[in-house]
Formats: sequence, C-alpha cells, structure tokens
Amino acid sequence: MASLSFAKSVPKSFPHTYRFHVSQELVRSIVDPHDADITIHHVWIPVAEFKREMLPDDINPRAHEEMTGRIPQVIERSLIENPTEFHLLNRGELILAESCRYDNNNKVLEITISSNEDGGLADGGTTDRVLARAEEAASRRNSTFTEEQVSESLKTAYVHIEVISGNVREKLVRLAGARNTSNQVKEFALENLGGGFDWLKKVIDGSSLAGRIRYRDNDPEDVDVRTVLALLTMFHHKWTDDGKDPLVAYTSKGGILKYYRDPEWLPGYQALSPVVVDILRLYDFVHEEFAAQYQKYNLEANDSGSKFGRRREVVYKGGATFKLPLTGGETKYLVPDGWLYPVLASLRMLLKSVPNKALKWATDPFKYFEDHGSELVGIVVEQSQALGYNPQAVGKSRPLWSNLRKTVELERMKLDQSS
Repeated sequence: MASLSFAKSVPKSFPHTYRFHVSQELVRSIVDPHDADITIHHVWIPVAEFKREMLPDDINPRAHEEMTGRIPQVIERSLIENPTEFHLLNRGELILAESCRYDNNNKVLEITISSNEDGGLADGGTTDRVLARAEEAASRRNSTFTEEQVSESLKTAYVHIEVISGNVREKLVRLAGARNTSNQVKEFALENLGGGFDWLKKVIDGSSLAGRIRYRDNDPEDVDVRTVLALLTMFHHKWTDDGKDPLVAYTSKGGILKYYRDPEWLPGYQALSPVVVDILRLYDFVHEEFAAQYQKYNLEANDSGSKFGRRREVVYKGGATFKLPLTGGETKYLVPDGWLYPVLASLRMLLKSVPNKALKWATDPFKYFEDHGSELVGIVVEQSQALGYNPQAVGKSRPLWSNLRKTVELERMKLDQSS
C-alpha cells in the first residue's frame, strides 16, 4: 500500500470553534471527579461529519511524523474493511479544548480551542490523517480499495472523539505524553536535530539529578526533557539581549523544540552548561520556598491575608506532602507553573557573563530568593488577584514577567554597586 502524504489546513486565527453534527445519544459528558473546572466528553461522530485535519496538532508529540509504516495501513484497512466496527477497533482522537458544549436544538457539538499552543489534537494524529486521506484511496496508485468501498465506509463508520475541556493548561504536557504511548516512538524529534542531547546528558548524569530525566517517550524517568528545555530556555541570553521575556517557556513547551533546533540558539543553551543543574534545582527550590516567602510577604505588608493553603490557585491537602520529581524534594503546597515560571525566569538577571569565561552567577540565586523572594511572590499574588485568581492568565501576563525581571535587575544593580 502506498504511503500517505499530507498537508494540513488549520485556521489562521484563534480562538476558533469547530462544529460537528452528531446525534444527542452519541454524546456523553462528565465533570472530572477531582477537578470541577474540567469536563470530559465522549462523542461518536460519523466519519463523514468529522472535519479531518482541521484541528491544530502542535501539542501532539507525534503529529509531525511521516505517515508511513504498518500503523497507518492497519488503521486504513480497518476503516475500509470493518467500517461498522471502526469506533471499537480504533481508540480515536483526544482533543484538548477551552470549552465543549452540545447544542440540543441544532444537534451540533461545539469545540472551542483558544490557541494552537493551548489546545488541539493531543493524541490520534495518525487516525486523523488516515481519515483525511481515505477519500483519496481509490485514486492512489496501487490502492487496494475501490472508490465505492471508500465512499460506503465513510458513510458507515464512526470515530470516537474524547474532548477534555476547561482548565487543562497545567496538565497539557502530561496528557499529551501519557496518551502517546501506543506505538514505540523514536528518540524525541529533538534528539537528532540541533546536535542532540549529549552535552545535556553529560551535565545531568554527573549530578544529583542523574536518572531523573526522560529523553524518550517510553523511558521510565519522571521528568520529560522538554520540561528541562523549557526551564533552560528562560535563562537563554537572547531574551536579555533582545529585551524580551521568555513567556514561550510557559505557553508552549512543545514550541521550545523549535528554539533548540535553531543553530542560532543552540550555542546559547550549551553555554548554560555550568549552571544547568543550578537552574533545575532552583526551580524546585522556588517551589518549596514559595509558601514561606508568601508568609514573609504578608508580614512585610502588615496583611494577614489568606493562608497559603487556602488560596484557590494552590493545591493543599492538609499534612500530606507532594514529592517534586526533578530533585525529589517535598512540599505541602503544589504551586502552579503559571506562578513559578515567571519568578524563575526573573532570576536569569543574576547570571554573569564574562567574555571568554564560563557563565556564572553574580550572586547565589538560592540565597537571593531566600532574601528577596517575598517581593517577587508579592508581585505574583497581587497580579493573580487582578486576573481573577487564574494561574494560566498569570503565566501569560507579559507585564508580570517584565515587572519581575525589572525587580531582580534593580537588585542586581545594587549588588554590583556595593561589590
């Protein structure tokens, strides 16, 4: 069977709402038992009604693989030869969305995706493209199926769609990674691009973080290398050189791969070698110390404020502790990345670059956060209140990232003047 070619055609602007005609009895929805802000929909849509290849797939780690090999052929064969069982034989597609609702009057399912960085096709990209190309089967050279077979199958078959909507930003990477395990994946696409991970592995394997980073999809380690790259991206010198802030590290961890592959950016990542372990440890350190700095901020402001564990942005379960997978540290409070990332990124202003010498810290960043973290935490919680206590909105707030950076930059200037 000939290999499947493809060319996507996604909307040019977001947010975008996709609409599918589907019978009410084929739509089921439940509220997540642990998170009232998340709704899970299971829908069985006639293949003929499904808008194939129109969904963005930037968040899908498999989405850009070539449509060759056994899996696409098996999916296509099951569609054509067993159309009445296709929804049983194929697990379908997973869509992450801002919202999903069913219009009972018009019998239409409406799926709204805010951006190609926050939502779209998280799993099932191969199925999606097989469906999109099924109509071409009869015209492809050496096709096994006739036009009549294909036409009849498209009218008969249903595809199972699972839509997870609501507050999914914090779970995006875990969801996309966990669902993409049905087929043995090659090394992360990044492995063979931009020089690979050898330098990074060498640095991490010689540290206390050895054995904690996952470089391939099916490896057992807890931390995805893309998370590591997102953290390192926030300390890349180009952001400071260009006077910008690295929001992309939070808004699109998948997009980080594009930066790492860029020959102009790769040397900047490698230049971080002397401080890579510090940056990764600092991420967990800020997480562990956040509650203490919050309490310090309230004392300095003479404001009793809400107890940290009672804030709606924070996960707190009494005396239970959470283990941080990167360093193995423990905390009673799970702080959202929408808070942690902007704070961590601001600490890049403490890096000192000396021509022809290795990068180093102008001052100990751990000690700095112990001494000045309350000011940074205060900026974050005040912005969170202004943005409706929405950690995703906080993480996407350019003024917040800029304010934090300038705050650390000012303290850095004071340190330089006093030394």
